Amino acid sequence: MDLTKEDADRRSSLPYPMELGSPAFAPVEVEKQKDIILNVGKLHAQQEYDRIMEQVDVLKRQADNLVNRIAVSELMHTVTYGFQPRHNKVYYVYHDTQKDLHWASPTHPDEWSAGPGSHNKFVMSVKMLGDSTWQEVTNK
Repeated sequence: MDLTKEDADRRSSLPYPMELGSPAFAPVEVEKQKDIILNVGKLHAQQEYDRIMEQVDVLKRQADNLVNRIAVSELMHTVTYGFQPRHNKVYYVYHDTQKDLHWASPTHPDEWSAGPGSHNKFVMSVKMLGDSTWQEVTNK
């Protein structure tokens, strides 16, 4: 195709070179480019999905901890104790098998001189949090 002077304005808008000395070009492999774009998109989507799932795991752990705190708080509502509990102090819950009741003590199971009694079984260590819910804690 030969461009005339009238077509001079079209020269810069053509998608391919039409004169000798124009830079060479090669056709773009469209399917290959699509595959590359799709793979890059999948990679980024997978990374975002993994980040979201990490956040879901954190939220799931927080929800499980909250459910556990509610269960422990409900148990502590039924526990008998003869002291004023203080926030963030560890207490020890026992089960009296003779009377079938739970009771709490500030005394660790290992600190009893003769033990809490054979009919009293240690259940868990707890502490009252600032929002007045109870949380199970690991033994010292």
